[in-house]
Amino acid sequence: MLITCDIGNTHIVTGVFDNAGNILLTFRIATNERMTEDEFFSYFRNISKFNNIKIQDVSGIIISSVVPNLITIFQFFGRKYFNIEPMLVSLEQKLPFTFAPNINPTGFGADRIIDIVQALKEFPDKENLIIFDLGTATTYDVLQKNVRIGGGILPGIEMGINALCNNTAKLPKVKFTSPDSVLGVDTITQIQAGVFYGYAGQIKHIIKKIKEIVGEDAYVIATGGLGKILSAEIEEIDEYCHDLSTKGLYSIYQDNKDKNQD
Repeated sequence: MLITCDIGNTHIVTGVFDNAGNILLTFRIATNERMTEDEFFSYFRNISKFNNIKIQDVSGIIISSVVPNLITIFQFFGRKYFNIEPMLVSLEQKLPFTFAPNINPTGFGADRIIDIVQALKEFPDKENLIIFDLGTATTYDVLQKNVRIGGGILPGIEMGINALCNNTAKLPKVKFTSPDSVLGVDTITQIQAGVFYGYAGQIKHIIKKIKEIVGEDAYVIATGGLGKILSAEIEEIDEYCHDLSTKGLYSIYQDNKDKNQD
């Protein structure tokens, strides 16, 4: 059994896979840099028990993190409770993609690595891939024949909502949702309409500009917590992949576990 831990700026998404690669469980908790390995184990044990998963069967752990301070905590978690040295996602591992010669990969995020790995696995027949991950920040990566030719980063949806609330005297924080109309009828629905359609417009234009470079045949996928809501509005997105990151961690582990045992 494999534990996958995807540590993001807002949430930590944990997955449990059986030996056949089936997802037995996923759960999400808020990212807290002050959390200890004992606290995380308590979450993990209780949620696993509730779902009738025997945690003594764990044989591997893999971690992807964009929060450096939490890497050590999750290493302690693996060592203390399972006597396992967790695998850490990095560019040093065997990966199914390379970077174009003009790309500087320094600091390339583990979250983007796992998305790319799984996208290439699930869509092997697509020569041109565009991957959007709508999380705390929104990232996009463009691949041509397994070569990453570039990408971008922009503020995430919740970040934009928080900026409106925190930098104005009277505007409230609202829930991101698909509005009934682009024309809001009060302050809350106006913010929701502006954020939703404004963000959808950004994504649509980015896709348009990318396709001018790589061609109209580029296949566009989206993932991330808020990706499902937007994907329904943006017809340029071909597919929403809910478990892309979690499955990407499993794929990287399988491709590199023998190397780590040597």
